[in-house]
Amino acid sequence: MTNQVLFDIKIRTETRPAFGNENSFDYFNNTARNDVDPIREVMEGWYSIYPDSEKFEIRQRLKSDFQPAFYELGMHAYFKNLGFDLTIHPKLLTTTKHPDFLVVKDSEDFYVEIKEMRMFSDAERLLAKQKNTLLDSLNRIDSTNFLLSIQKIIFKNGSQPSGKKIISHFDKIISTIEPDPFRILMENGGYGGMPHLNYEDESVYIDLKLIPKATHLRGNTGRAIGSYGAYSKIGGDEAAIRDALLQKAKRYGELDKPFLICLNYPSSFLDEDDVKVALFGLNNQIYENGFDGFFGTEENPKNTRVSAVLITGFTVSGLSNGKIYYYKNPFAKRAITFLPSFDLITSLGLSDSYVEKFGI
Repeated sequence: MTNQVLFDIKIRTETRPAFGNENSFDYFNNTARNDVDPIREVMEGWYSIYPDSEKFEIRQRLKSDFQPAFYELGMHAYFKNLGFDLTIHPKLLTTTKHPDFLVVKDSEDFYVEIKEMRMFSDAERLLAKQKNTLLDSLNRIDSTNFLLSIQKIIFKNGSQPSGKKIISHFDKIISTIEPDPFRILMENGGYGGMPHLNYEDESVYIDLKLIPKATHLRGNTGRAIGSYGAYSKIGGDEAAIRDALLQKAKRYGELDKPFLICLNYPSSFLDEDDVKVALFGLNNQIYENGFDGFFGTEENPKNTRVSAVLITGFTVSGLSNGKIYYYKNPFAKRAITFLPSFDLITSLGLSDSYVEKFGI
């Protein structure tokens, strides 16, 4: 029988934060944290208007590969809330492959392909999994009197460090340190002068500092890590955006209707300048031979089967203020009349509780 609700109807009592490598759907399905309630509410709304015949498949995909399925479910709701009728995986005359949607409203109809950008290569994803597993171990270090500030982690090879050894190492050191002298040291000399604690074996090097808890917070346990350090994006993403679009541009051959690619870059770092360069190219000193954009040029038009692209920066908790950029292909064989909505609260059907929790 088709699931009529996306998440299980049950009493939830677990309030811990998510582990680094935890399955996203399972976490959202099981947690009782009040900051997840609005996310479940929005997703249930999306699921309720998804075709019954397709509900089982999308739910299974959410379980196995959450983010791409989340984006597809959300974009189905987006077009539905704009008044379009949608056919999921419509048949084509020239190929056995199926685009994600055929959307129709009055005399307007076009195909839609949904694409979620993978922010990391396979090697980078393996490293991220290795790091998240290690961070889960570090979070289990005794945090009765201190929080941890991660300064540096260096993986020496592809093997997973022993969490048990690392926890034991730092627990033994921290158990000998009194928090009050540490707090006085920090107040007098500043955080930069605080001593480093290190761990090293054949797999990993870890450098961290301790942050003394305020007196009234001591004795409370929980996540041990109080600061993960600073992370920043280096360089533009024009090549990654263009290459993600190229993966879909010729997938279905010649089509009988306009073709829109919706591409999600799941990060607040999405930058319109990167989008413009990805689409229209660049010819200056940054690239020795220039940068060829997805649309090409008037002299050399490219990907003319694609009528337009809609590029979004949607994340699970960043829908209400997600970035959205829409550009038509000036050289498209089939022009598209569609104009997107930038009112994401209405078009994504975001609940009042979601907007209140995550802002606009």
